[in-house]
Parts: sequence; C-alpha cells; structure tokens
Amino acid sequence: MAPLRLERHLHGVHVVLHCEDDAEEQAEWVLGVLTRLPPGGLLPGRTLRFGWSSLRLDPRGTSLVVTEPDFAGNPMTDWRDDITVTLRVQGRMLETTQTVGCDPLFPRYGDRVDALPGWESSSRLAVARIRAPEATDSGWLIIPPGAATGQEPESLPLYALLHRRPALLSALALPEGWVAEFEDDALLGYGRPN
Repeated sequence: MAPLRLERHLHGVHVVLHCEDDAEEQAEWVLGVLTRLPPGGLLPGRTLRFGWSSLRLDPRGTSLVVTEPDFAGNPMTDWRDDITVTLRVQGRMLETTQTVGCDPLFPRYGDRVDALPGWESSSRLAVARIRAPEATDSGWLIIPPGAATGQEPESLPLYALLHRRPALLSALALPEGWVAEFEDDALLGYGRPN
C-alpha cells in the first residue's frame, strides 16, 4: 500500500486529505461530504463526527488538512494528518452491518467497552451489545469462553482495541442485542439471539 494525497478546492478552500491507497474510495466519500457542507462550513479547527471517529480540519499554510485522532499516541488530545485508521475501521464496520442488513449504530472511539477476564489470552471470543449505548458506554461486552458471571470486567476505551484485538472493531457498529463470534482475527458469525 502506498501513501495517497487527495486535493480539492471546495467553496474556495484548498482541502488536502492523506491516506493509504487502499482507503481511496472512502477518502473520496469524505471529500464528497465536505463538498456538501454549506459555503463557509470549511473552518480551520472544525471537527466533524465520522461514524466511530472524528475528522478535524487543521490549517496548514493556505490549506485545510483533514486529520484524525492519533490512535498510535493519545487520540483524546492529539491528531495526525493520515486518516487511514479512521477509514479502514469505518469500512469494516459498515461491511458487517451491510452484510446483516441493519443500520449501523456507531460507538465513539473514546466510548467504554467492558471485557471479562481472560479475553486477551483467548483465541475465541464473543462480543455482545448487551445494552443500548449511553453517554460514554458503548454497550459492548467482550466474553471469552467459560467466563464466569459475576466477575468484574475490565473497562477500556474502544480505541484500545486497535492495539489489543483490532478485528473485534468490525462488529462494533451492530445495534443492541447483536452478538458476534471471533476466532483470532476471523469473524466467524453473528446473530441476534432472542
């Protein structure tokens, strides 16, 4: 994969977007969204929600660069110019919801996910959206096989999964009541138990 730089003049503003070439289709979609903003909507420092993530327009000389939270550093305070992580995760989430035929219900990258003990060492896992998202709670629970009920779960921000179990993110836009099963990095199946 090679770095890609896309540039557009939108409403008299020079906009620059950086990503890997495998994310070009979604990058073009982002530029299309920016095109639909009303004149005057492209403001330096403006932050836009993009599904599970955010995109910010940062001034660089006479241009606005589309940036994403710095998921390799501190995404709650730092930003980076390449938006590939946001685009790839968003694409996987949408692919899963489109496959099952439901509308996505995106958690936010800073929302909390609960995980029962043993989840990191288990190759097989289930993720279940056991409750509707509320405030900074995504509603998701990560469950290893044989997990005992009543154990205190670990609570972690969604973005931590990027470094610990990134494959799980592909299912996390499913609505309340959905469960997905994983073996290592493979999504084995999903369903909505009654």
